[in-house]
Amino acid sequence: MTINITVYDFWDLRKAANPEPIIDSIHQEDYLCRYPQELGSGYYRWIPLREGILIEILETYLPQSIRWITHAHHQNSLEFGFILAGAGQDYAGQPTKSGEDYIFGGVYPQSNNNVDGAGNLSWVSLIIKPETLRTLIESYGEPLPQDLEKAIAGVPEYFNLRPSLITPAKQIALQQIVHCPYQGLTRKMYLESKALELVSLKLADQVAAPTEKLLRLQEIDRIHHARDILLRNIGNPPSLIDLARQVGINEYTLKRGFRQIFGTTVFGFLHSYRMEQARQLLLSGQMKIEQIAQIVGYANRSRFAAAFKKKYGINPKAYQMQELDL
Repeated sequence: MTINITVYDFWDLRKAANPEPIIDSIHQEDYLCRYPQELGSGYYRWIPLREGILIEILETYLPQSIRWITHAHHQNSLEFGFILAGAGQDYAGQPTKSGEDYIFGGVYPQSNNNVDGAGNLSWVSLIIKPETLRTLIESYGEPLPQDLEKAIAGVPEYFNLRPSLITPAKQIALQQIVHCPYQGLTRKMYLESKALELVSLKLADQVAAPTEKLLRLQEIDRIHHARDILLRNIGNPPSLIDLARQVGINEYTLKRGFRQIFGTTVFGFLHSYRMEQARQLLLSGQMKIEQIAQIVGYANRSRFAAAFKKKYGINPKAYQMQELDL
């Protein structure tokens, strides 16, 4: 069953669910907002950073799908959105799913196609004023990406720019935002650095000229199959030639596919996954460093420690002790 609701009715329900401001005892600078219990459970968290930049984190559970009936309205900010969990449809009726990101803004069209599917729904959005983004980019002496020229200039038209997959680099930054261990000024500076990192990674998607031939649907399926083979064999991955042969494509298409879909090389993807798995195992505190190194494919502890420190700026033992002491 699907619930049909207008955006305006939702805003009324949200207001009724939050008659008084909710104060976070740890992060008092945040704004918290309960999700209307008529539709689901969970919350919004808004974290204001510098003028013109806001992080929004949504964590909720929907027992039923929700179809949003919207009327055309203008959003004067750009939204860099990252879907961590959940599926549905966007305003154009195109499917959305966990692991995708997007940029949109301008005038939202009148539509009843936008659907949030039942189940866990989790996303992180960076809400940025166009003039703030312009100032940031131009301060580095770089031109504005062409796709954003009209949006930043304030042209009132709806846009949803080139959705792409959340790469391992983006995933790490997103998890660092959601699980930020700091407080006060340190937290704000840390979160702003991660927000700008995500903006730069997403803009890289936009400015990268599509000079290579786009993958066919069958090739995309085989690239995902290749990824799954890598993840099942992180301790002893196949060579590029063997991996390409296993999924039925040539080595060039394998390399090109990983760049287009995951934004990195085959072994760059594997390395990022290994390091993230190692980080999670360190946080569990249940295994020795040598065991974790072997699980993620390093026979030598010192080589693993060097790779981990290069990735996260701290050696594995120090990271584990730091996190377990929090």
